[in-house]
Amino acid sequence: MENSTGSPHIDDRVQENSDLIEVVRSAWRGTLGYDTFNDDTTFFDAGGDSFVLISLIAKIKKSSGLTLRAVDLLRSPTIRSQAALLNQLRDNKGDDPEKTAIN
Repeated sequence: MENSTGSPHIDDRVQENSDLIEVVRSAWRGTLGYDTFNDDTTFFDAGGDSFVLISLIAKIKKSSGLTLRAVDLLRSPTIRSQAALLNQLRDNKGDDPEKTAIN
């Protein structure tokens, strides 16, 4: 739903971000095997490594339909920042289904 300026309602954007945070949390849980981290813990501080990062990318792609590169996740190492990255990617993807990463 859009307001009179043509932009999505703030409530819609908050819900989209919450949904993406849960997508990333779920991928972290499935990849790391536990869920006691918070949204601002870095992936490596939570126990991840470069090999596990590849599995995380696959889990995020499977649940969101969006493909991130390893470098994207290294630059955005927390759940919150990865969800924001997915949100930006989804917004930038538009009509280009081949676009996979944010420049």
